[in-house]
Amino acid sequence: MRLKKLFLKGFKSFGRPSLITFSDRVTAIVGPNGSGKSNIIDAIKWVFGEQSKKELRASEKFDMIFSGSENLPPAGSAYVELVFEENGEEITVARELKRTGENTYYLNGSPVRLKDIKDRFAGTGLGVDFYSIVGQGQIDRVVNASPEELRLLLEEAAGISIYREKKKETEVNLERTKVNLDRVKDVLYERERQMKSLYLKAKRAERYREYSSQLEKLQKLYYGNVLKRERKKLEFYQEEEERTNRKIRDIQKELVELETRWSTLRNEFGEMDQEIERYTRLLEDYKKRQSDLQEMKNLYSSRLSSSENRYVEISTRLDELEKRKKEYAKRLEEMEYIFKGIAGEYEQKSSELASLEKEKESILSRFDEKEKEFMRLREEASGIEKQILKMENELLRIAENLEDLEKRRKITENQISARRRELEEKKEEFREISKRVEEFDEEERKLTEELKVVRESIEETERKIRELSHEIEDLEKRVRELQFEKEMLEREMKEYRGFSRAVRAVFDEKERFPGLIDVVANLLEVEEEYSLAISVLLGGMSQNLVVKNVDTAKAIVEFLKQNALGRATILPLDLIDGSFSRIPELEKEKGFIGYAVDLVKLPPDLEVLSGFLFGNSFVVETLDDAIRIKKKYRLSTRMATLDGELISGRGAITGGREERSGNVFERRIRLKHVEHEIEETEKSILEKKEVLASLKTEQEDLKKQETIVQRELFDLSKKSSSTKTILSEILRSINQMQDEVQNLENLLAEYRAKEEGLKARREKIFEEMDKLRERRNSLQEVLSEYSEELEKERKIIDEINEKLFGLKAEVGNLLETKERYEKEMQDTRRTIERFDEEMEDLKSQMSALEEEMEKYRQTIREHEREIEHLKKEMDSIFETMRLHRTGKEEKMKELQETERRMNELKEEKEKLRNHLHQVELALQESRMKIANILGEFSGNEEEVEELSDEKLEEIYKSIKDLENKIKYLGPVDLTAIDEYEKLREEYEEILKQKEDLEEAKRKLEEIIEKTDREAESLLFDVYQRVNESFNRLISLLFFGGEGRINVVSETKSILDAGFEISIKKPGRRDQKLNLLSGGEKALVGIALLFALMEIKPSPFYVLDEVDAPLDDYNAERFKMLLKENARQTQFIVITHNKIVMEAADLLHGVTMVNGVSAIVPVEVEKILEV
Repeated sequence: MRLKKLFLKGFKSFGRPSLITFSDRVTAIVGPNGSGKSNIIDAIKWVFGEQSKKELRASEKFDMIFSGSENLPPAGSAYVELVFEENGEEITVARELKRTGENTYYLNGSPVRLKDIKDRFAGTGLGVDFYSIVGQGQIDRVVNASPEELRLLLEEAAGISIYREKKKETEVNLERTKVNLDRVKDVLYERERQMKSLYLKAKRAERYREYSSQLEKLQKLYYGNVLKRERKKLEFYQEEEERTNRKIRDIQKELVELETRWSTLRNEFGEMDQEIERYTRLLEDYKKRQSDLQEMKNLYSSRLSSSENRYVEISTRLDELEKRKKEYAKRLEEMEYIFKGIAGEYEQKSSELASLEKEKESILSRFDEKEKEFMRLREEASGIEKQILKMENELLRIAENLEDLEKRRKITENQISARRRELEEKKEEFREISKRVEEFDEEERKLTEELKVVRESIEETERKIRELSHEIEDLEKRVRELQFEKEMLEREMKEYRGFSRAVRAVFDEKERFPGLIDVVANLLEVEEEYSLAISVLLGGMSQNLVVKNVDTAKAIVEFLKQNALGRATILPLDLIDGSFSRIPELEKEKGFIGYAVDLVKLPPDLEVLSGFLFGNSFVVETLDDAIRIKKKYRLSTRMATLDGELISGRGAITGGREERSGNVFERRIRLKHVEHEIEETEKSILEKKEVLASLKTEQEDLKKQETIVQRELFDLSKKSSSTKTILSEILRSINQMQDEVQNLENLLAEYRAKEEGLKARREKIFEEMDKLRERRNSLQEVLSEYSEELEKERKIIDEINEKLFGLKAEVGNLLETKERYEKEMQDTRRTIERFDEEMEDLKSQMSALEEEMEKYRQTIREHEREIEHLKKEMDSIFETMRLHRTGKEEKMKELQETERRMNELKEEKEKLRNHLHQVELALQESRMKIANILGEFSGNEEEVEELSDEKLEEIYKSIKDLENKIKYLGPVDLTAIDEYEKLREEYEEILKQKEDLEEAKRKLEEIIEKTDREAESLLFDVYQRVNESFNRLISLLFFGGEGRINVVSETKSILDAGFEISIKKPGRRDQKLNLLSGGEKALVGIALLFALMEIKPSPFYVLDEVDAPLDDYNAERFKMLLKENARQTQFIVITHNKIVMEAADLLHGVTMVNGVSAIVPVEVEKILEV
């Protein structure tokens, strides 16, 4: 893949559309500082999605858009397009940012996402993070990079960021897994604690369920039998109630019949005497009273029955409440007994817990003190161990250093001897090269002088060429002006400008007039000096039309008349008279010039015109001459002076000067002048061009001579510069060698001093180590004792913790049970109080009912006595009536028998009513019992086995026994069973999660270990390859030098190591980078970057003024490196260095005019010449 083109429009300082093409090898971009060269790099980064404002050298994203200049308005958008070529196909990548904030990426002209561009160029080395762009100052950052920063550079080249990311992600997952594992362990511990707490509750709930199940079965059997018996009683009472009601209905029916019969008998006695009638009415009144009393008695009997029913209900409810109160009181007594036991146990357990916690605190306090002392001693022992280890390491280092110092001392002694020999050789070489430099300087001086002379000649020639070119330009301009004037004059003459309308109209239609010749003014030829005088003499006749014959004249006149085009004077040649006479004396007069006919020229066939036009008019030099001649000869002819004054035949003088000349021949005269001047000027131009061509030939010869001299001077200067550089290098080498010899001697002394110091230090360390070992052995014995004691107390603490855990669980359960019993006891007391209140209320109701029933009974007894009294009275009346009614005995007997039977039936009915009331009470009691049983029993009593009274009593006792057992269980939480089971399932699930997390943790740790191994292997491989390339490039740039990238690490893993650069120039020892010159540092940085490039190649590289610190000597080395690598890849170099420009196959210039950057073509040869 190769970068072919870069198109910018509205991006930063590129306000106008700009296109940059790139060579397949090296393209150089040059230009002054601030012209916008680096904006080209920003454009490449921006297209690939760079978002960092710092990297793009901007404060906000809209800084990418051209902000405008004095002559160019701000751009509406920034657009950058890169064109790549891959396998013969073009790939276009573009990005556009509008001022509205709309940001669009394009791939081959289609809008895409940034991700699509990244995916397309994945693996090519391109993208926002590609390091193939080396910006200004980046070389310094590479050279001055810390060991960690150098490792990051190597990691980037190795591409292990994916491993870093993978490891980071895995470590995050591992940390999350550890957190989850800890959380799961905490949850497991909590679940274990909850399970222990719920276990007893669940067991109690299970026993409760077992007892409840047995109780339910026994209650079903017991209450089923009781219900059966009560239902039988209910059926009997219901049948008895039905029988009694049926008897009462029968009696009531018979009573109705008897009363009807009694009424009939009474009517039969209606005809009796008054006394009998009186007795009869009295008997009727008694009977009515008896009936009323009976109704009142029945009413009160009914009320008594209702009150008795209510009394029975209240009594039953009271018995039930009394029973339940006893049960609750018994339960309260039992709960108080249980509560007292639980409270006592709770106090005992709480006391035990407090005592145990106090014991634990005491042991912990003692344990903490011992542990602190243990930790202090262990820390001291560890410190001593570290000191011993440090001393042992120091002893090893001292031994190594002593061995190394001995080697270095011997090497240094050898180096001193070698350096002194080399120093002498260098001094001799310096003397020889100095002579060559002097010879080069002399030759260079001569060539410089010669070049100066040639350049002065060139400048003089160029000055003449410029002057001559300007003269030719002026003359050519003058020719153009004259030609324009000539064309204008010819056009005016052709179009008869200045002539009358009639004349112009005639010539516009001249095809109609074949005999038309021309106007007078155009036919006359006059010398310039006489033109004004002749013009004055002609006057208006200059516009007269000249025709061949009268017919033409007539046709013209007719044409003008018909079209009302004005008037014109026509001179037909076959009609006009051209004769005139001469005066010989005049020709001798002073100032006389000649007759007008002699001063004008006409074609031979038109000569008659001159006599007609002028006659014997003549021309004189001045007005005075004209006046003198006029006076002298008294002539009647006209005279004109050269200045244009006119004296008429009668002596009138016309003269003066108009702003516009009235010379009718002026245009023709001017036309001649113009044609003459054009001819002369063109002739002059040809002459000057010949001279100019000669000067240019001379200039080319001089330039060739200049080029030859310049090339010779350049070659000489190059040789001289190279030789001086070598001389400077030799001089510097001499100084460095002298310094090195001095440094080596100082180093030798330093080595000897260090050896003595290290030996003394070794003896001191031996003494200190003996003391530390003694102290360490002593501490180890003490620590062993402390460790045993701490282990014993730790076991005690663990046992106490186990007891505490159990006690806390028991105390918690007891407290919970105690609180439940307290609440239940309070509820039971409140229930008993509620029963007492309800019983008191019921007793009050019963007392009121007893009083009410007694009143009802008293009233009934009174009514019964009164009824009995009325009965006796009626018997007495019947007896009296029987005595008084003789003959009516049978009827009377029947009436009495009816009355007697009615009384018997009423008594029987009353008895039946009383019996019915008792049956109803029994029914109500039975129904209430059945209702109560149904409250305890649910099921079908028919399915229940019938039991004997003895068996039923046994079951009743078993029921009471189970109820007591359930009571003694206390409050039971039936949900505890499900909660315990659910908690157990959760515990097993969490336990499985714990196992899964532990497995995941193990796998993640394996992944991290594997990732580290792969990354280490990859980084180590890249490190070796980069080191090899770096050494090769240093050898190339420093002509045999050596360069290494050393691992600086106190860790085992290369991933955590640092790296440092070591340089060894030819014939010298290793040098630190800060001892190198700025140019040498730059070369080292360039070598490292190129080594990285070889490992991770990119389609192209952009180098932004990386050669800035290089002098010419080092620039030559960089150019050599650039050319060598350009065979494999493409380089875009921004530079000011002419030596680096020599490596370019294509050169672009960047300039800024009025705040707008522009790309300008640059000729490589001219740049290199300059």
